[in-house]
Amino acid sequence: MEHKIPVIDFTNENLKPGTDDWVLACKKVRHGFEEYGCFETIYDKIPLELHNSVFAQAEDLFDLPLETKIQKTSERPYHSYYGFSSLPLYESLGIDHPTTLEGTQKFTNFMWPSGNDSFRENAQSISKQLAELYEIATRMVFDSYGLESGLYESNMALTSYLLRFSKYRERKANETSDIGLQSHIDRTFMSIVHQHQVEGLQVKSKDGQWLDVKPSPTSFLVLAGDVVGVCITIYIIHDYR
Repeated sequence: MEHKIPVIDFTNENLKPGTDDWVLACKKVRHGFEEYGCFETIYDKIPLELHNSVFAQAEDLFDLPLETKIQKTSERPYHSYYGFSSLPLYESLGIDHPTTLEGTQKFTNFMWPSGNDSFRENAQSISKQLAELYEIATRMVFDSYGLESGLYESNMALTSYLLRFSKYRERKANETSDIGLQSHIDRTFMSIVHQHQVEGLQVKSKDGQWLDVKPSPTSFLVLAGDVVGVCITIYIIHDYR
């Protein structure tokens, strides 16, 4: 069986609730979630300049001293700093409430006490764009299963965002494993993942095959989290990545 993760073009101007294009896209969403635990979106509302600036500044973020980065702590799982001690090839930092000035400012003050307005502004800008993408994708999930619009609205009212930057370093000569993260399911409703010049993401199909996900500046992968199955009240095959 040839596998292909469904691709939905969010740049389509006719992609609006109730249209034939929307109905077709919703069918792709359901197929993607049940067969691969994900679907791919083409989304071009993030300017290339903003995209490139955010990833350049992410490099500056990870170049900060370890004692600075570990200040980012949280009682919520996966919201704190994760470093090389527990995951040798992986490092990540998350910004809570990144669509708000307060959220991005608090994180920026931790990392750069003297200030870094450019990072703060860019992080908030790209988070707002990704939040719009998330809202559209979530609406499609609910529509694809014929759920009431009130359930979608209730879900969005309870939604909070986390912008997480992740970095994978190259394996050293004396290291045998090149796995950054073990296979897992995110403990969320959905996650949006974007790769930048890295081809390390894989998803597992329903029949157990691992599929590579190719990076693109306008391509985003929408992954089902473990909460999806509860919200749509049916069993969904949760794929690993």
